[in-house]
Amino acid sequence: MRRLFILLYIVCQMQSAYSINKIDSLKLQLTKAAIADTSKANIYNKIADLFEERASDSCLYYAKMALSISQKAKFINGCGQAYNTIGSYYNGKGEYQLALSNYIDAFKIYEKSSNQKAKSNIMNSIGNTYLGIDNVAKAQDSYKQSYEIALADSNRYMMGISSIGLGNIYLLKKDATQAIVFFTRAKDVFQNTPNSLYPLAVSYTLIGDALVELNKFDDAFVNFNKAVEQLKTLNNTYGIAATYKVIGDAYKKKGNLTSALEYFLKSYEIFVQRNAYDDLQSISFEISAIYKQQKKYDRALEFANKHISYKDSVLNTQKNKQLLEVEAKYETEKKEQQNVILRKQNDLSNERIKQQKTLTYIIIASLIASLLFGVFMFRVYSQKKKDHSLISKQKEQVEQKQFEIEAQKQVIEVKQKEIVDSINYARRIQYALLTNTKFLDKYLPNHFVLFKPKDIVSGDFYWATEYNGKFYLAVCDCTGHGVPGAFMSLLNIGFLSEAIKEKGISEPHQIFNYVRTRLIESIGRDEQRDGMDGILLCFDVSEYLGNPQSLEITYVASNNSPVLVKNNQLHLLEKDKMPVGKGEGMESFNLYSVNLQKGDSLYLYTDGYADQFGGGKGKKFKYKPLNKLLSELNAESLTKQQDILNSTFDSWKGNLEQVDDVLIVGIKI
Repeated sequence: MRRLFILLYIVCQMQSAYSINKIDSLKLQLTKAAIADTSKANIYNKIADLFEERASDSCLYYAKMALSISQKAKFINGCGQAYNTIGSYYNGKGEYQLALSNYIDAFKIYEKSSNQKAKSNIMNSIGNTYLGIDNVAKAQDSYKQSYEIALADSNRYMMGISSIGLGNIYLLKKDATQAIVFFTRAKDVFQNTPNSLYPLAVSYTLIGDALVELNKFDDAFVNFNKAVEQLKTLNNTYGIAATYKVIGDAYKKKGNLTSALEYFLKSYEIFVQRNAYDDLQSISFEISAIYKQQKKYDRALEFANKHISYKDSVLNTQKNKQLLEVEAKYETEKKEQQNVILRKQNDLSNERIKQQKTLTYIIIASLIASLLFGVFMFRVYSQKKKDHSLISKQKEQVEQKQFEIEAQKQVIEVKQKEIVDSINYARRIQYALLTNTKFLDKYLPNHFVLFKPKDIVSGDFYWATEYNGKFYLAVCDCTGHGVPGAFMSLLNIGFLSEAIKEKGISEPHQIFNYVRTRLIESIGRDEQRDGMDGILLCFDVSEYLGNPQSLEITYVASNNSPVLVKNNQLHLLEKDKMPVGKGEGMESFNLYSVNLQKGDSLYLYTDGYADQFGGGKGKKFKYKPLNKLLSELNAESLTKQQDILNSTFDSWKGNLEQVDDVLIVGIKI
């Protein structure tokens, strides 16, 4: 939303100076006699457009006048333009439902005409409006339609504008890479379209913004600098200031507060020159926050006071204007009253002395009344000043508290970001320990892995190794999920590797016995029962690679059963009903074996898929439907099996929260 706002605001800035002089000229045309209704409707529409660019409420009046005249004259294009302008007016006010209604009426009218440019523009506006009510799916669909209409009409400018909308959709979806594709498409369009320097500059800004999301700061700054160059060519000072603000945000995210402050101050200086009080409110707050982080409290307080002052400036300007209007009205009425009295005096006859005396009394009474009225107005004015001073002090106190709260909020947000960054780094470590695809492909040419952690890091893991001619594959579910589960997964991976490669234990059931002992020694104090459920299988590498028609495997299963599909029949293989850790049963794990033939499928999974709530009644998926689904999918390719399992899970879950980590490994002989 912020990125679209930058584009639209710059467009308005490019036209506003022109609009001020043009409105008076158009109003003058309306006074001419014998003007046709269609011409009158066009003039009203043009005036409405110019007022809309200036964010004036007069826009609505003139647009409705244009609509009324166009409807009576059955002037289709006039109706379409009026509906479009009314939609833009309500969009600017944040009344998105009214905006959408008028945009749709405009689009219905233009659907019957050949004005493809108008259709593309309105559909793009509909996309902006849907974005305003957080309907991202419909916004994306509208931008696509706008682009397709512009493409069919070879309207490169609207193709670029629609691409910016689509890019913003992908930024909202946290897909900055795809956003850059669309922003770059927009840039390429504007580079080759005449009179498109300002949207070209905005395209560079948005590309830079997306690159910041990807932490590609150097490339981002290259694009920001190009944007500034274009805006300087246009002498668009507001655009330059806005881009400096974005550059400052980028440096702030990078952690370079010195450079962030430099660009915030550059932006601030331009906003001061333009008396852009709304922008000065926000930028002064950012500057104050950085000074506070740098422990330059005097400067922080200075800009905090400026932040409050700029808010007051808007209020004071409005109040002073109202007061001056009241005083001017009073002075005018007073002068008119005196002129009337003087005219009456001149008309009186010298012979009618009695009437002169009466008139004199009237004059004196009127002057006294005027004097009393003036005193009354002065007292009202003084009281208003006192009230305003009291309100301003109270408002300053409230805003100071608000500033302190905002500062604390920023500290919390920074801490939260540090925590999330740490967890993301932990995720990289965990994924590095999980078995990579190339290693699995070497020993299991036909397999898939469906891995869907509930949080950033996972308590489920899959791990494989080859040692002394034997291949081992573990699919396990540790106690918990998220950060605690991830710690447990790293611990268990370490113990599995230690058992095989350091202790030389080769049998799967003895490996689980060893891991259980190590877990109890490490974290089993005070009756703590953390551990894992899982399956560890083993087979002789030379035997399998020498005879790919069959495979003899040995395995150990803790609470989770391997699933075998042979000749389209599903078999739940044996398991031990005890965890790898402290539990009810502490006897030795059993060693099981199974012979697999070509065409057989073996599935190893944790409990996350079956335990997921969803469907029409919000119930668990359960194991029986999962096993049935695996049996039905057996004839499909492994890639398709993985896709169907993934889509089925997402469809079942719907809008509900994922309750646990999900892991399924499928192997086909």
